[in-house]
Amino acid sequence: MSGTQSAAGPTTGSGPDGAAHSRAAVSGSGAGRVSAALLAVAVALNAAGAMIVEIVAGRLLAPYFGMSLYTWTTVIGVVLAGLTCGHWIGGRLAGRYRAHLAPVIGLSFWLGALTTVLVLPVTGLVAGALLRGEAAPALAIALSGLAGFFIPSLVAGLVQPMATVFELQRAAAHSGPVVGRMLAAGAFGSILGTFIAGFVLISWLGSAGTIWLVAGLNAVLGALFLPGLSRRGGALAAAGLLVPLAVISGGVTVPGFATPCQVESRYYCIRIDPADGQTGRASRLMALDHLVHSVNDEADPQALFSPYLHLVDEIARHRFADEPISAFFIGGGGFTLPRAWQARNPASDLTIAEIDPVVTRLAREKLWFAPGENTHVLERDARVALRAIPEAPRFDVVFGDAFHDIAIPAHLISDEFNALVARRLKDTGFYVLNVVDDPSNPRLLASLLRTLKLRFPLLEVWVEPRDIQGARRATFIVYAAKQPSGLEATHRATYGYRHLWLRVDPASIDIDGLGITLTDDFAPVDRLLSGLWLGGD
Repeated sequence: MSGTQSAAGPTTGSGPDGAAHSRAAVSGSGAGRVSAALLAVAVALNAAGAMIVEIVAGRLLAPYFGMSLYTWTTVIGVVLAGLTCGHWIGGRLAGRYRAHLAPVIGLSFWLGALTTVLVLPVTGLVAGALLRGEAAPALAIALSGLAGFFIPSLVAGLVQPMATVFELQRAAAHSGPVVGRMLAAGAFGSILGTFIAGFVLISWLGSAGTIWLVAGLNAVLGALFLPGLSRRGGALAAAGLLVPLAVISGGVTVPGFATPCQVESRYYCIRIDPADGQTGRASRLMALDHLVHSVNDEADPQALFSPYLHLVDEIARHRFADEPISAFFIGGGGFTLPRAWQARNPASDLTIAEIDPVVTRLAREKLWFAPGENTHVLERDARVALRAIPEAPRFDVVFGDAFHDIAIPAHLISDEFNALVARRLKDTGFYVLNVVDDPSNPRLLASLLRTLKLRFPLLEVWVEPRDIQGARRATFIVYAAKQPSGLEATHRATYGYRHLWLRVDPASIDIDGLGITLTDDFAPVDRLLSGLWLGGD
């Protein structure tokens, strides 16, 4: 017999004695109950669960950090690192416990169930603590992702090498097909998990419900692999699935195992909360992921609590008085400004591109948004919606309000997108958008101005004084048009909340030294905002 001897025990030989040894080893491992089909299905479902957790990871981090390149880079890197370590450890375990692989696989699934469900409290505790400690966002994302998702991914990585060795021991003569089948099962499961998480589970069960479902699946698979439980395996499997199903179907919130979301859509973690304490009036706010996007006043739609919305309305009032306005909104959120303009003049023609129908539904149900006959909501990406509108001067105002703090969709700030906007604005119209940047080193702002300058002859930059007084970050409002806004360089609100804004001379911003031209091919938003993400000086 040709074979090798290691500290882990004898390996499978290639001759008849080796084959006999393999069969003997497998016979004591519970293989009689574990068919080749079950092994392949278990590998596929294990891989599906790992990918589902990966997709959910981004959603669990979003309420704390938003969605960004840094978020997804962390999630993908941590999950791959965990799977890599798990595959290596799983191979070592397969060599050490080759005569008892069925129970080891079963215990790995049960450990997977435990570590998966612990994702919920661990992520919340670590992310919350890092935010309270004011850690740099990129560092906080990396540490939160590592704490929450490395161990579950490692445990998921244990299964495939052990299952492959398990099947090879009883089918050594067919090693090629066995290895191919296991690799294909894992790849198929990964694909299945990716699509079912993104298109079905999160929308229907939410992030927490999806995590509970994966944990229950692991518990069921574990029960099927443990020898000596054949009579009780079905009951244990049912029990393993019963708890998560009860949590999901009953809407039960387990203390410490919930997410900050009230509602989860395909796009956002959404909260609707009272805002009376901030505004002093009966009002509510909408938070999308980690950012308060809108604050709506119940009694007075024209009471604008958010300073950047108030300034846009001040410009529109100054330019168009109470005349009907034709406007296109890039993003709806709580529909605060469309609601205000509709209330001031119902004849205004308002088009809002809000990609998330759940956001629109909640604005109607909870934030007193009741679109009139001249207010149209398009449930699609703003760029797609704007491109579908004929290229003719139509709008008095185009307002970019789809930016979430320092997470900015690059395709909505490129020169190509600006060209779409410019061709649909009237000569008297204006394009306005808000952007967050570091006032001491405004590289993204400079890039926006440099890019907008290619399409618009006149630019203005506005900011609240309190935002730039020793602050590391400020919200700038950028105005682009053929005509000036007409406001004084220091403008105090003419109505409502007593906001104050300063006009920054664009010439004082080194757009050539700090900025780059943003295109569809190259718009490195995260790099331009790296000072805010990384917390550097």
